Amino acid sequence: MSDFSPEVRNAALWGSDSGQIATGKANEVILVKQGKHTPEDPSAIERVQIGKKIQGFLGQLASERLQANLIEVEDAYTHPKHTWLRTHIDFVAEDKGYLVETKNLDVSQRKHYDAEAGLVHPRYYHQCLHEAIVYGVETVYLAALFGGNEFVTIRLDFTESQKDEWIQRLAEVWGHIQVGTTMPPETVEQCKVLFPTSTDMVRTASASVEQACLALGQIKAQIKALEAQEDQLQTLVQGYLADAGTLATISGEVLATWKSAKPSQRFDAKLFEQSMPDVYKSFVREMAGSRRFLLKV
Repeated sequence: MSDFSPEVRNAALWGSDSGQIATGKANEVILVKQGKHTPEDPSAIERVQIGKKIQGFLGQLASERLQANLIEVEDAYTHPKHTWLRTHIDFVAEDKGYLVETKNLDVSQRKHYDAEAGLVHPRYYHQCLHEAIVYGVETVYLAALFGGNEFVTIRLDFTESQKDEWIQRLAEVWGHIQVGTTMPPETVEQCKVLFPTSTDMVRTASASVEQACLALGQIKAQIKALEAQEDQLQTLVQGYLADAGTLATISGEVLATWKSAKPSQRFDAKLFEQSMPDVYKSFVREMAGSRRFLLKV
């Protein structure tokens, strides 16, 4: 059976890691492998759990569509040379000429896939590429069920040069994992994860960073002006709507809606503190302050 324990997952790069790296999340992968960041628990993602439960059914659909005998695989595979590359595989064709990766996807993702053009979202394209590298095949079929009612199989063929190029990319990431470093941040959220606390140190800006601050200041000013304009226009429309929930043209085309949401229940911390102050205090914990970015230009 597959072992998804942190010790096993963090000892190598897996297919899902390749998917994250390909979509700008290399640092998240690095931090998880280094034990500095806790990933989302797959057991909490309902779509993932449903996908596991219906994997056998999707394999049957793929077998019929491809007219091939597919063997479901439980064991993990390790690259014969690069032992830090590992992968789990859903199905392998009986003649072992290709692999099949099954996915249970939301219908909103359908636009990222085209069977005739061999188009697949980069996340799953690189997961399939990773599997082809580790298992040693040239072809992987992505068998995806969209919205529970459309089944699509997409053939992906990978050249040796594509494999070598991706191995080099993965080797760069693995190198950072091994020495305890990270790559330059790719998003604002990554900056927060990589540098959660500040010091009293003052760092002198390079010419390019100084120019970035000036450009950022101009952009923020433009955004502020647009937000003010947005507020004025929205006030006009909502004022005209008054207590009506829908705004429509004379011909009946809906222009906007402003409807009341359903009532919700929320925990009132202040009321709890007033009612049971001693109990409240026993649950209060000091939390580290987050960093606040302020542009001064």
